[in-house]
Amino acid sequence: RYWRDAPAAARAALVPMIAPFYAGNETLQRDEAMRSVGLVAATLMLATKASGLDSSPMIGFDAQRVAEIIRLPEDHVIGMLLAIGKGTQAAWPKPGQLPLSQVVIHDRF
Repeated sequence: RYWRDAPAAARAALVPMIAPFYAGNETLQRDEAMRSVGLVAATLMLATKASGLDSSPMIGFDAQRVAEIIRLPEDHVIGMLLAIGKGTQAAWPKPGQLPLSQVVIHDRF
């Protein structure tokens, strides 16, 4: 379902490689799902802010219980919850933020 709108040449080249790439490697499968969740959440949070709303990713919930409540299919996982709405107060400053000079690396590692 993810590739149905892709150009035929892309589907023909990539789709046959997907299953063998992930087959038998549950860690890689879960890592890829979590990367996708992070990208989607960041994009949704930026769109939310651009729309005049606020958002907050959430941890500390019982993922299994939430899955039961929403009747999540067995082959799905919950990556995070994202609260979206109008904030009632300004966000707290993020503690421990590293300066860019410590996290951005140019032309070396």
